[in-house]
Amino acid sequence: MDRRAFLAAAAACSAVSASTAQLARAQAPRRFGDAIGYSAQRNGASFMVVRHGVVLAEDYPGGHADARYPIGHGTRAFVTLLAASLAEDRLLDLDEPVAATLGDWGAHPVKSTISVRMLLSGASGVAFGRARDRSLAAAIALEPSDQPGRRFHDDPASYVLFTEIARRKLEARGREPDPARWLTTRTLLPIGCVPIGWARGNDGAPRFDDGAAVSARGWAAAGELIRREGVWRAQQLADEEVIREALRGSFAEPRAGFGLWLAAPGRGRDDPTESDLWRGRSPAPATLAMAAGQGGQRLYISPTEGLVIVRLARSMSASNQWSDAQFLSLVYRDL
Repeated sequence: MDRRAFLAAAAACSAVSASTAQLARAQAPRRFGDAIGYSAQRNGASFMVVRHGVVLAEDYPGGHADARYPIGHGTRAFVTLLAASLAEDRLLDLDEPVAATLGDWGAHPVKSTISVRMLLSGASGVAFGRARDRSLAAAIALEPSDQPGRRFHDDPASYVLFTEIARRKLEARGREPDPARWLTTRTLLPIGCVPIGWARGNDGAPRFDDGAAVSARGWAAAGELIRREGVWRAQQLADEEVIREALRGSFAEPRAGFGLWLAAPGRGRDDPTESDLWRGRSPAPATLAMAAGQGGQRLYISPTEGLVIVRLARSMSASNQWSDAQFLSLVYRDL
């Protein structure tokens, strides 16, 4: 066989080998395929699994990797990063009284005893409840419905009040006074959690309760920063103690941190959210934290396992019939 014939034959063999390898990969069970399918069947737009900073799987049936989607109450995970960033810059202490910044509360016998920690954990006793007026002025004027530290309220008032606390602290130090813009520039941009969009109230304040829109990769980066307790590229970007507290829960509700739901066992009461994370055969470890938006917008963080999992839907429709327990069972099966 001459040289040309040999090279032609070798090329043909290589092509066949490559084709065979591609066919084998196509026919092989896709890692996380069942979890990806479960998400896609429920209006899924993005799916991502990251372990120790390494991307194990990505899938974007809803478009491209950088597409942003509103995450509803999943926005609350950014409250942890806002608080930890303020603390890292020595602008905030969890045990300081809210009244130190919101002077309107200073003369109140109960509200003057509420700390920032109580506010962030939902145990301040201050809540809008069914009130229609959810403005900042209405939040500041609220009367506590319970003694601080006694009862958990999953309510927007805490986020409205904390956003104002952040604004006043930043303004007093001559920083960018808009908490969302400050957090984006200071913390989210360095970790790659951009672009991010923020819905705003009538007063222009960013809605840290349910106003963020972000991509799967951006949300995963935020989850990674929380998992790493504020460390990014060997730099302490956010306060580690605040992040640890955000993942601990409180006496009032062990399953709720700072804007995050925790898989820790509860006290035998009804589930604090509509999730089935605490029911059935969920494989979630007790250290798992979850940011949960309507329609199955999810960020799962497991510090002990080095895991960050993101799932985004094209819309936040309640008809998606999302099950955290079932989805996590499918993910963990392929880890």
